[in-house]
Amino acid sequence: MDYFKILLGGLLGLLAIIIALWILPDIPQATSQLHPEFETMLKSGNSVAEQSSVKWLAYFFGLMILLVFVATIFIGARRKRSTGNLRYWLMAGSIAYAITYHLSIMAYWRYADATETQYFGGLPIPTAWAIYGIWSVPIVMTLVYVFRFDEWILDKQDMATFESLVDQRESK
Repeated sequence: MDYFKILLGGLLGLLAIIIALWILPDIPQATSQLHPEFETMLKSGNSVAEQSSVKWLAYFFGLMILLVFVATIFIGARRKRSTGNLRYWLMAGSIAYAITYHLSIMAYWRYADATETQYFGGLPIPTAWAIYGIWSVPIVMTLVYVFRFDEWILDKQDMATFESLVDQRESK
């Protein structure tokens, strides 16, 4: 699989989303406004979460960022010899991250439309997804990388090749 083409597709997707956001009309009063009672206070303007085009473009922007991230991880994991099950673990971690991202965004959209705040683990649901989900899912990929580094990333043969190159360089 050509991961550079996937990376290019992700970058072009990001560019298309940025151009689309640039072309869309501005949301009136999307930034802070002066508070009617307290002169030194600003109040928030209209929520961009209410604009379906903006929220969907933001959702796809996040997915494109994830695609670029995953493509660069797979580019970095390429080697001429076998990488064992590294690609399967990376793919499983990437899919888990995409699912967690999707559930987090959907929870935020429900939160923005709700009149009552629901909590999980002492946090509003979207924040709980961010803390417990988006922060913890990459730990799987990190643990696989840490515990299988000597087998899948830089094995003894690679290290011996590297050391011989260093010795050749120092002898010059």
